[in-house]
Amino acid sequence: MLSKKLTFGSGIIAFFFLLGLMAAINGCATAAGESPVLTEGVEPSRVYALSTLLPTAAIAEDRTTSIQAKVEPPTGKNTPLFIPTITPIPTAAATERPTDIPPSPQPSDTQPLMTPTATETATKSPPLPTPNGIYSWTLKVPILMYHYISIPPRDADKYRKDLSVSPQDFREQIAYLKDNGFETIDLYDLSLAIANKKELPAKPVVITLDDGYRDNYENAFPILKEYGFEATFFVVSKFIDDNLENYMTWDMVKEMSEAGMRIEPHSKTHADLSAHEKEYIVYEVLGSMETIAAHIGERPRFFCYPGGRYNETTLEVIEELDFWGAVTTASGEWHHFDDRYERPRLRVRNTTTLSEFIDLVDPGGTIAGKSVN
Repeated sequence: MLSKKLTFGSGIIAFFFLLGLMAAINGCATAAGESPVLTEGVEPSRVYALSTLLPTAAIAEDRTTSIQAKVEPPTGKNTPLFIPTITPIPTAAATERPTDIPPSPQPSDTQPLMTPTATETATKSPPLPTPNGIYSWTLKVPILMYHYISIPPRDADKYRKDLSVSPQDFREQIAYLKDNGFETIDLYDLSLAIANKKELPAKPVVITLDDGYRDNYENAFPILKEYGFEATFFVVSKFIDDNLENYMTWDMVKEMSEAGMRIEPHSKTHADLSAHEKEYIVYEVLGSMETIAAHIGERPRFFCYPGGRYNETTLEVIEELDFWGAVTTASGEWHHFDDRYERPRLRVRNTTTLSEFIDLVDPGGTIAGKSVN
């Protein structure tokens, strides 16, 4: 009888000892702030028993996570005790912003916003205008082509002479345009008129000057400003980089740009683009465009083929570089969307008389570039 009492008493003591041990363990977990998340339908004693079978690393989770036991149902009556899959679940503390990282600076009255650099500005220009609706306009607009605005030296070859217009003749031509109601537009205006049907002045004209000669700044620029006209100057960037005597400087180019003139690329070295592979063409076209953008703070959108020479690969490069258009040395005055990379122009020569010039720019039955017949 005494042995039975002792056995019974020992059983009671062992039972309360186990209860105390479980309470102590649960208290430690509570003190550490780690309350286990119990899967719905699983008894607490079952989860506790399962947890005792797991490696220590599996249940020693970071303080920013809690443990969720994903319990799969047993597959048979005699299935042994199974181990649940443990999936860490981030708590709110894990997604809070660390307090030791200062907040991002915000603009204020005393802290101006950052302004974009020239390169950033160059990449943010608007995309190529595309036709608004089914049709685009075909317009008659003279794009005049000049080179030198100076008297050629006595020993000049036939090319230098042919490409030269004296400052006096240039003034007479510009004065005629002004006195007879012509208004200068640029190639951007022309593109927007063709693609988006933007209205043009009654007598529009585009003035372009190729190569970037110094006399463009010294002779043409003052006359244009005097008559309130704008023009597009296609410059060879490396000639300016190398400070060649007969070409403008970047300070001159920037001054003209700030005065409202358009500065566009005419390649880096005036190479014959029809005689080169794609990589070299990209070098000539992209290189000149980026150089100009760095100096004037805006991305050029029009190109002028050196010597008027190009091939299919050149056209592909111009389009891939997202130019709005390009001009040639071919003669013509009608323009539409599909010829945007091969726009014709009207050459003004050393021998062009004023009457011949008047014929060149004659609207010929058009108003604002549109035929009225």
